[in-house]
Amino acid sequence: MRIYGKALSGRRIIGEPKLFSLEERIFNTVLLIAFITLVFEVPFNFLIGLYVPAALCFVGLFLAAYLYYLSRFKRKSSVGITIFCLLCNLMFAINYFFNSGTRGPNLLLFSLAFLLVVAIIPKRQFLFWLSINVLTVLTILLVEYFYPQLAPNVYKSEVWKTIDFSITYLVVVSLTYFTISYIRKNYDQERDAVDEKNTAIEEQRQELERLNSEKDKLFSIVTHDIRAPLASIQGYLELLTEVNLDEAERLDIKKQLLQLTRATSGMLTNVLSWSRTQMEGAHAELKKVNISDVLTDALTVEKSIAKAKGIMLNVSYEDGLQILADYNMLQLVLRNLVNNALKFTPNGGRVEVKAMNSGNSCHILIKDNGLGIDPIQQERLFQLNAASTYGTNNEKGVGLGLPLCREFTTLQHGKIWFESELGKGSTFYLSFRNA
Repeated sequence: MRIYGKALSGRRIIGEPKLFSLEERIFNTVLLIAFITLVFEVPFNFLIGLYVPAALCFVGLFLAAYLYYLSRFKRKSSVGITIFCLLCNLMFAINYFFNSGTRGPNLLLFSLAFLLVVAIIPKRQFLFWLSINVLTVLTILLVEYFYPQLAPNVYKSEVWKTIDFSITYLVVVSLTYFTISYIRKNYDQERDAVDEKNTAIEEQRQELERLNSEKDKLFSIVTHDIRAPLASIQGYLELLTEVNLDEAERLDIKKQLLQLTRATSGMLTNVLSWSRTQMEGAHAELKKVNISDVLTDALTVEKSIAKAKGIMLNVSYEDGLQILADYNMLQLVLRNLVNNALKFTPNGGRVEVKAMNSGNSCHILIKDNGLGIDPIQQERLFQLNAASTYGTNNEKGVGLGLPLCREFTTLQHGKIWFESELGKGSTFYLSFRNA
């Protein structure tokens, strides 16, 4: 937490990376370091008798503060950088003649000026400022060569000269270190950010390829599985209209027609719901829902299926239970879960649907004593399987119901989970907030 606080504070001082360019942040950093350095340089130069350099440092203090304000708060960094580059060369040139010329540490300062200028100027200006720096240095060297009296030795003793060289060296090294470190740090951060972005893009690409592959398989299976029952329905209807059948045969065909029609209708409902969520994005309209109403409306057809299959379907709920849910989405979830329970429960089995209050939420369980779920399948049960599944009476599905249940439950801010044991049945749980 402390490290994060320091990083946040530093960003506020030199500028947020999202708002300030790297050059601007380096410029702001250089100005702050220059200000701190000049605070020490003013009394030091005055102490050793370098009065003009002390005065220049004093002026530099105010200029550094003003340029920082101009760049950081007025957002006029380009103007500030231009002024900074000009003043660096000008003030170092003046300082050169009042700080012993080549006998002082002035050329170190020009090297520092060049480094700082290169670090903060736009790339297209490199050649211009390089020329300014080189021409300035050559000019003052030539002036000193022809007029050495313009750059007299102003040091009181060799001790002060040594100290001045040492301090100048430390200043140059420090500013060089901070500048290069900052550039290196930002380069590493941006490289890591690019690597992370590329990794994320690659993961998204792989995920899209996987989803597209599953969608292609899904539509291929759906096309086949819808065509097949429709062909069967057509065949049964032709038998009923063209062939003389006794009453028992007619009744048997009608039952098979009803089973095929229900299965195809359920499959189409799931496919259309899934397609809508993929193309438009589903939105849940959460309202107060009476558990008794939604269970009654959702399971009307399922009670007929259970009766036809000889399965005991027991529905129970506590009186007055109300939850926050989307009525239509909740019906689809309940129908899919109960249909699955009936599908994988053998004739003569038992399916229980129960709703009960549990603190601030309502739990709905759908329990069967059917086939149960293989442990390997349990790991990816709520994923899009894109494969046909068969119930105890060869009822078909396309592995779309449970992914839809999870998605629609999540959209309603609910939870879904299950317990299952192979050969002993499964229990699916839903949890929604009480209204």
